[in-house]
Amino acid sequence: MARIVFLALSFLISSAALADRLTKCPVESLNQADVAAAVVAAPSCAQAYEVMNVCRTNAGGDVALADIVIQQCEKVFLATLEPAASKSYHAARDACVRRFAHQDGSMAASFQATCEAGVAVVFAHRADLAAMRPRGSPYGTLAPTK
Repeated sequence: MARIVFLALSFLISSAALADRLTKCPVESLNQADVAAAVVAAPSCAQAYEVMNVCRTNAGGDVALADIVIQQCEKVFLATLEPAASKSYHAARDACVRRFAHQDGSMAASFQATCEAGVAVVFAHRADLAAMRPRGSPYGTLAPTK
């Protein structure tokens, strides 16, 4: 479980090195509804997470943004998740809950929600990679020659 959370966080940290990442919130007003609309409008799960992450306020309102990201990401992988992977996904999200369970306040709720959204991003990324992997020979089955 902790390994999955570590992998999720390391993926998110490593993606910070990309030059085209957002450095500031694209929503000027920082109105929660406007930020939520920007997260919904993001073309991918990872980009929705990125918008949420740069626009978050480390307060309770971030939970709703993270829920939007989680829903977008789960559309990518949840329906095709095998039972073992589903168990891993829920265990990783539970690890986020346990990590911040002893802390009170809206900041801890924000961190927990961001952690859970990060887990969903990693699972969506894995599903995208699996979809790109070839499923056997593109030439069909090759019969042995006589």
